[in-house]
Parts: sequence; C-alpha cells; structure tokens
Amino acid sequence: MNFLAHSLLGFDDSALIAGQFCGDFVRGRNLSHLPEQVVLGIRLHRHLDVFTDNFPGLLSARQEMVGVPRRFVGIIVDVLFDHHLAANWSKYSDLSLSVHAGNIHRSLAEHQDVFPESLKRFMVALEKHNILENNKHLASIELTLKRLSMRSSRFTALAVSQQQLIPWRDLLEERFEEFYPSLEQTALTYLSEHALRGD
Repeated sequence: MNFLAHSLLGFDDSALIAGQFCGDFVRGRNLSHLPEQVVLGIRLHRHLDVFTDNFPGLLSARQEMVGVPRRFVGIIVDVLFDHHLAANWSKYSDLSLSVHAGNIHRSLAEHQDVFPESLKRFMVALEKHNILENNKHLASIELTLKRLSMRSSRFTALAVSQQQLIPWRDLLEERFEEFYPSLEQTALTYLSEHALRGD
C-alpha cells in the first residue's frame, strides 16, 4: 500500500489521514508529542503495512515478479496497488478521486504543524505534481519509481520502464481484488478495537 490506499483508509477523518501519512515519516515507538488521533493513524499505518507484507496472495505474487531485486518488490507492489486503486476509483469510494485528493491536501495542511520537515516537503510535491490523482496513469507510476531510484545509488533498480511494469500490473490486478476487502476490514477492526481503548 502506498499513499493513496493509506489515505482512503483514513475514512475521511482529518487527523487519522494525517497519521496515515506520518506513518512513513515518523520513526520509533514514542509518539507522545503528537495528538492522539494522529498517533492512532500512525499505528494503523504500521498495522496495515504488516498485514500487507504477510498477506498470502501477495507473498506468492512477489515470488512471481521476476526482473527486479527481491528487496524492491514490495515497493513496486505498493505503487502498483495505488495505480489500480486510482484507475478503478469509483469501485472503492463514493467521492471522485479529484475531491478525495483535495480533502487529503486540506487534512495535511490542517495538521502540518506537528509534521516532521520531511513530510512537509513531501506535502508540497504531493500537491504540486498532483500525485494522488495521477496514480491512475502508468507513466506517473514510472515517474514515482524513477524519483525513488534517485535517492541513492542502491535504489537504481527501481528505475523501471512502463513496459516492465505492465506484466507486473496485470499479475497484481486480480490479487488486489482479493486483497483490498480484507485490508479494509482489517483497518475497520483495528480502529474499533483501539479507539475504544484509547491506545
């Protein structure tokens, strides 16, 4: 799961959405400096990532994805899932993708005072490049991976072409349809259990 999926599983709660984004930018277990609902979003993000990494249908799909180093397969799966989600958005949300993206930008702006600087910088790029909406284009997925590949010489294998992405996209399409309902239910269950306990 990448940013679009995490944002959808914020269930239109501004602080929860902020926490879902913080999940990739805030490290450690001590989150006491953050608002409670943002912390819940961070913990939800981490819980969903563990669920995704261990989902049986995705474990087998990763083994079938040849041509990319094993340690990068999870990243490619995440961004391709956002692509599938964006390309089939009306199946998963009653709001248009454009309206959803606008809501996300407002939620992030509302909570940016508690964000680390790295997330504040990402917020600018997220809106400037219209990343959430552009996930529906495979060319944008290629660009996302290219940007990631430029972070370090160790990440150069992520610079893959659209032609390389097509068979992986097709492989994962059916798996996503099986996976997403379980993911959504996992999120709802986690929130119902932890919101009641306040942890």
